[in-house]
Amino acid sequence: MRKINQIAVLSALAFATACGNTNQNQQGGDQSKKSNAPIVDLTIDGPVTNNKHLFLRIVDDVKTDSSHVYTARSVFKGDTVGLKVEVVNMIPAGIIDDQANDDMGFTKGKIKISSIGAESDNFIKALGTIYEIPASGSFSNTTILPTVFSSNKVNVDLDKTATYSFKLFLDQKSGEPAEMFFNIDTYKKSVEFQEKDPKFRAPFIAALQGK
Repeated sequence: MRKINQIAVLSALAFATACGNTNQNQQGGDQSKKSNAPIVDLTIDGPVTNNKHLFLRIVDDVKTDSSHVYTARSVFKGDTVGLKVEVVNMIPAGIIDDQANDDMGFTKGKIKISSIGAESDNFIKALGTIYEIPASGSFSNTTILPTVFSSNKVNVDLDKTATYSFKLFLDQKSGEPAEMFFNIDTYKKSVEFQEKDPKFRAPFIAALQGK
């Protein structure tokens, strides 16, 4: 398992720092909470001005026995964009005594990213515009399973109101994985992506397309 360097840990923690009303239905043991909070623009100013910060509102939160399945949407140039993110509850803390713990912090399959159809295809097109690189084609039709580092000092309890921060390593078919900071904020009801470095823009898009 690759090591995470101290700068990346501090950056992820800084991202975590920077960064209602519901209806509940019972269906076969799963609990769905739909948010009434309005969706907003996809891009917002991040803590580092040359790194793009992507904000998507959680509009639906389905709680299963072991995870939360979030449907997240935003708007970009008049189009609705979105995706689905499933996060396993109680992901172990990766920061122990203020030090990165690779054995505890790195996992795979704890966060799953998938398409919700045309709105996810719109997300790909929006990324191309935001990152100023060519981006054609659709979002992957298979679930994306990044390697995850938990940049948190406590276990991730998604039933609590809090912000949780991660670093994602998203595989592409050629080249190194795309590295991306990722937040889940159960207070703001949002999922947020912050790029680690502009060099990962094209790999990020490729990973989301399954290329």
